[in-house]
Amino acid sequence: MELLAFFFLVFFLLISFKVLALVFKAGIFLISIPFQILAAVFASLFVLFLIPVGFVVAVVAVIFAPLLILGPLLPILALAGLIYLVVK
Repeated sequence: MELLAFFFLVFFLLISFKVLALVFKAGIFLISIPFQILAAVFASLFVLFLIPVGFVVAVVAVIFAPLLILGPLLPILALAGLIYLVVK
């Protein structure tokens, strides 16, 4: 008889834990709704702002890439300009 009462208590304890888990899971979901909205806003800002900016930066980088090749030649160009000014 005691064993039956023990199993009966364990069964109702399990059922009550399952009900509490559902209640708390729903509560945590409801608490997290503002954070989900905030995440959606940040994701839309990323898509609407950062990706077009990335494309513009990529185009500018492709345009100015030949100038980067002239970077190591700057001392030589400066000397040539200096010689030009002295001779002039």
